[in-house]
Amino acid sequence: MTGINAKSGQVLTGKLSDMVAAAQRAGTSYGKMAADSIGPDGGRGMSKAYFQRLATGGVLTAPKPEELDAIARGIRKPIRLVKEAAASQWLDWESVELSGYDDDMRHIIIRAAAMAPRDRRRLRVMLDAAEEAERESPAAS
Repeated sequence: MTGINAKSGQVLTGKLSDMVAAAQRAGTSYGKMAADSIGPDGGRGMSKAYFQRLATGGVLTAPKPEELDAIARGIRKPIRLVKEAAASQWLDWESVELSGYDDDMRHIIIRAAAMAPRDRRRLRVMLDAAEEAERESPAAS
């Protein structure tokens, strides 16, 4: 899985360790990741030390599903992207879901996937409005 960092434009390699390291470089401390990783119902979170070991390649075994949920909360990324990154790191698996699209379309999809639901709805409305305006405007001669 490769992606593009929405803020910096940096290409992400797709490994979970790289995602955690990128979040830390972007200003999220390991302590903040640990605090944010705790579930809304007090569910399992991950420690500051775990996030640090993960970012530096010190975690040698794949996290369990509930740990992936906590990591996703901690780095504020969609669980789907976190699972794909974990699979890439520990199973040498690469997602090919976006393989049929060009770089522009993959960039748009990755950016939309990282958006909050409200922002995705706003993007959808903007795209629909642009399509409708194009249909209603007379064709250029």
